[in-house]
Amino acid sequence: MKRLLGMVISVCLGAVGLAATAEAQDLSDIIKRGEIVVGVDMTTPPWGYLNAQQQPDGFGVALGQQLADSLKVKLKVEQVTGPTRIPTLLAGRADVIISTLSITAERAAQVWFTNPYAPNALVLIAPQAKKVAGFADTAGMKIAVPRGSPQDQIVTANATKATILRFDDDAGSLQALVTGQADLLGAGMLVPPALNQMDPGKSYEAKFTLSSPYMAMAVAPGRTNLLNYLNTFLFLQKQSGKLEEISQQYLKVTLGQLPTL
Repeated sequence: MKRLLGMVISVCLGAVGLAATAEAQDLSDIIKRGEIVVGVDMTTPPWGYLNAQQQPDGFGVALGQQLADSLKVKLKVEQVTGPTRIPTLLAGRADVIISTLSITAERAAQVWFTNPYAPNALVLIAPQAKKVAGFADTAGMKIAVPRGSPQDQIVTANATKATILRFDDDAGSLQALVTGQADLLGAGMLVPPALNQMDPGKSYEAKFTLSSPYMAMAVAPGRTNLLNYLNTFLFLQKQSGKLEEISQQYLKVTLGQLPTL
């Protein structure tokens, strides 16, 4: 019996040791290979987009580069879309997602979130000439949203007399508004300036706020060391003012006081 008990204890201790080793490798492997892979959606300016040279750019890419620099490794951008962000992370094709991923309880059951790095209120957007002050005014209108997004869930629950047009990514929903396929667009608070550059003359604006979420990085569950490093990195970027610098460069807004998880 003592021998059997000893074998069980040895096996359990061995399993714990293996788990600890695997956990310790999540950050060390990134450093060892000299590259961190960051998932960013290139269809969500100013958060992520392809610049004039067709190179990845935007807030998420800039923050990813700061992260790579802090680790003294190269940055590789893995292009994702709204629906593929979490699957890409869980499949191991990205080490971290920095791609307008708002913190929700549903997502927290799939990934591990860092502390927030920026606010991004969700709003309903339309040309200035369209009068919309609340959900009651959306009756008979068509609202474009990315499929399965928080804004999709909110307008589905509240705009009960509107037609919801769901698209596979942000680019599709933006295009629907610009082409007149949709009357309204559910998107982030920074989308109107981007739309006014894409389609000048209509004076796109936020009509009212749907919710006020915060954006965070996400890692696959179990990446304890990586998560700890990312939270330390964000703390230091805030403290040094570097996070505010890229916010002013790309978002044109002051980040203000950010909450912690």
